Amino acid sequence: MKKKYGLKDNLGYVLGGMTKWGKGLMPVQIISNIVDTAELFVVPILVKLVIGKIETGSNVESIMYVIGIYAAVILLVYLLQGYVMNQTGWRMKYVLIRFKRELMDTMLTMDYANMENPKVLDEHERIRNVMNNKDASIEGMMTSSVRCGKFILQLLISVLLISKLNILLVFILTLLLITASIPLEKAKKKDKELVWDALGPFWRRHFNMGYLTTHFNTAKEIRLYDMKEWIYAKYLRLNADIQKKYIISEKIWIKGHVLIAVFQLLQEIALYFFLLWSLAKGNLSIADFTLYVSSVHIFSNAVNSFFHELSNLKKQSSEVADFRKFVDTYKKDVRRSEENGPDKPDIEFDDVTFCYESQSKNALENVSIKIPYGQRLAVVGLNGAGKTTFIKLLCGLYPPSEGTIRIAGKEAESLNLQTRFGLFSPVFQNVEEYPFSVSENVSMDLMDKTDEVKVKDCLEKCGLSEKIKKLIFKERTQVLKVLDENGTDFSGGEKQKLAFARALYKDAPVIILDEPTAALDPLAEEKMYKDFDRLIGSKTGIYISHRLSSTRFCDVIAMFKDGHIAEYGTHDELMRLKGEYYEIYEAQAQYYKESEEAENEAS
Repeated sequence: MKKKYGLKDNLGYVLGGMTKWGKGLMPVQIISNIVDTAELFVVPILVKLVIGKIETGSNVESIMYVIGIYAAVILLVYLLQGYVMNQTGWRMKYVLIRFKRELMDTMLTMDYANMENPKVLDEHERIRNVMNNKDASIEGMMTSSVRCGKFILQLLISVLLISKLNILLVFILTLLLITASIPLEKAKKKDKELVWDALGPFWRRHFNMGYLTTHFNTAKEIRLYDMKEWIYAKYLRLNADIQKKYIISEKIWIKGHVLIAVFQLLQEIALYFFLLWSLAKGNLSIADFTLYVSSVHIFSNAVNSFFHELSNLKKQSSEVADFRKFVDTYKKDVRRSEENGPDKPDIEFDDVTFCYESQSKNALENVSIKIPYGQRLAVVGLNGAGKTTFIKLLCGLYPPSEGTIRIAGKEAESLNLQTRFGLFSPVFQNVEEYPFSVSENVSMDLMDKTDEVKVKDCLEKCGLSEKIKKLIFKERTQVLKVLDENGTDFSGGEKQKLAFARALYKDAPVIILDEPTAALDPLAEEKMYKDFDRLIGSKTGIYISHRLSSTRFCDVIAMFKDGHIAEYGTHDELMRLKGEYYEIYEAQAQYYKESEEAENEAS
């Protein structure tokens, strides 16, 4: 059934979350509304009673008795308000955290292709920013819905009182207030469409600018290249673009507020004229006059506030709709399948073509290749040849545009995605460190689910054990010293070893090295590839490189060019062909020889 995202549906969604995750929150909010409403009416009723007793000549004791009751009631109100405030805040925050977790889950599970789609990222940044505004989206709707309930309660009580005087007055005031709410609602709708929806790309750039100026990865270059003025100029220009949107918002609201003020003035004139006229005619006592003035004032504020909050709810509803559509569109069910993947998978690309959504030219075209289990395959080629795209399709990060990928004889698309991901242990060029313990950075899992003996073994095999032994908390030491003074930082080479340890720990049947050693010289890269190759045993090994000399040891080499496999065979076979592979290999080999000769002369 197609989901609906109207005001009623979004309100039900938010209130459902409040009920589900905020245990006791709804009863507390009901008590809050009753208490706040009681506080409004206690004083007017007291004043009416006191003036009435004075008008009827009651004694002082009787008046003091009324004041004593008032004091007791108001004390109870204040005590209940304190209790409500204490019980509300943390419950509301917890509910909001659970809703935000839905957004995080969506980003963690959405198809990888969407993580490279600027439109999706802009949409996420816009939703994330709106959710951080306490008056907007889900948090705003939680607050506004509770306030609407309070104002409805105030309306019912004040209408009950005013109707005893003149029911026509209720209709006149309501009509004026409804009319006043129209420009308010139009302003909010226009403001969202022209300003806040358009700010998504700017907020994502603003977030990235904040990361750029505060992250230690960029701190060295910023200082050594004296980039401060350049970055600051970019930041000012970005803020100027955002400020232009804010100015548009301000102009929209000026017109709306002027119209609202005019209707409120007409409302006040009608109200006080009617009450003063009734008092002058003798239709009201002074005691009743004070009660009706307060009641009409409460009624006026309640109606005005109700329509204001209703208008807020409509705007917040559109923001909640954006949130729900984003989650419903992109969140994936990534529960692990009960079925295990094949232990020794053969892999086949059968006439596979792939084109990125934002491009017109195919990144891969008519690629056909078989990778028997246990084979060492080198995927080589110059930058932009299609090597990394080939790996993305192999791992299941993208589906092919045309053709078929088979794993163990089955179409890869038929496998549970998490099962498919489990078949591969990739080591990428950019090695990420996570602000958790060394053990968790190897196991990529919670500490209580980590096999620490296996972690030590993997670190030992990858040459990191000596460094780890020197750390205060050994494998439980936190990674990234900027977050923990007792933590540790890894050098570039150590990061690569950490990534290798991850690949070994995962123990997947297919190991992929996607140029993780690109920063090393060719000889060091070749040695590291060979050393790691010995560690993976009989598993399938796929080695990606643009340096042809680094992968000569592989069983077979696939030479990629312009998105297709230009040449395929062993190193010796491709050299005998004297084609593209031969030319690039010889050119690179000549460069290495010249570099070695220069180094020898210098020494």
